[in-house]
Amino acid sequence: MALPSYAIVSPVKDEAEHLELTLRTVCEQTHRPSRWVIVDDGSTDGTRELAERWARREPWITVVGNERAPGAERARGGRVVRAFEHGRALLTEPHEFVVKLDGDIELPPSYFAAVAGTFARDPRAGIVGGHVLTPGRHGWTPERVGRHTVHGAIKSYRLACLEDFGGLRASMGWDGIDEYGAKARGWKVIPLPELLVLHHARRGSKQRWWRARLEEGRGAHYMGYLPTFVLIRSGYRMLVERPPLLGGLALLAGWASASMTGAPLADDPKARDALRREQRRRLRRLHMGAPVEPDRAEPVR
Repeated sequence: MALPSYAIVSPVKDEAEHLELTLRTVCEQTHRPSRWVIVDDGSTDGTRELAERWARREPWITVVGNERAPGAERARGGRVVRAFEHGRALLTEPHEFVVKLDGDIELPPSYFAAVAGTFARDPRAGIVGGHVLTPGRHGWTPERVGRHTVHGAIKSYRLACLEDFGGLRASMGWDGIDEYGAKARGWKVIPLPELLVLHHARRGSKQRWWRARLEEGRGAHYMGYLPTFVLIRSGYRMLVERPPLLGGLALLAGWASASMTGAPLADDPKARDALRREQRRRLRRLHMGAPVEPDRAEPVR
């Protein structure tokens, strides 16, 4: 079976500690990309210089800048998407799918062969990715994301699917609304739980915890979450995240603030409707006493 071609875009910011590991594991792939564009978002720790050294050895790697004012805090959501689209605009080689890959990911050598094989076997596969593990106190543990979602650090998009739902939205919640936009148009979101990748930084670790949770709440508003679902999700976070109670309260405060100030919703009503239908189904299951995942993951980065 011929594997489809692909390209990678990596928005990075101060990833010098782990980027070389990502560079090495991408270069060791049994199915290599046609192009890899690394978009440096104003790093000050030598990230860009490290990437450029590898690019001089590997001509299919391109490094470009996406600078901003020095000292600006790492933004989640909008800035990451704009950096991704900046890199995607530079892709000239033919490719059937494109990967948004973080700069602190360790991949097994067959990772992209498995992803490409999934796209090749299923013409309705729209978004594909492996299963992310993060460092914990007792070794590598699964990232807390929903079983039916693909982590935002490793999302692979079939180009036809990406174009069908109008591309990524430059907002907090981009890597949740994208999946509902795809599913609303008949595309499949396919996580590959047996395909393990190591993520060397936790979700939102480059922000203060309270700011990350506030933004996550705003992202829930942007995606169009049902109020009842937000309450359940916030309660769940109060129990499972540190510091206890406060993370869930901050998430709820972010959602409430966005709701009360009339912050915009995602400009894809089909995606919002698909999200709410799924949440209503899950709330009915919860009411009937069936297991439910209250924290559908948007690893919003």
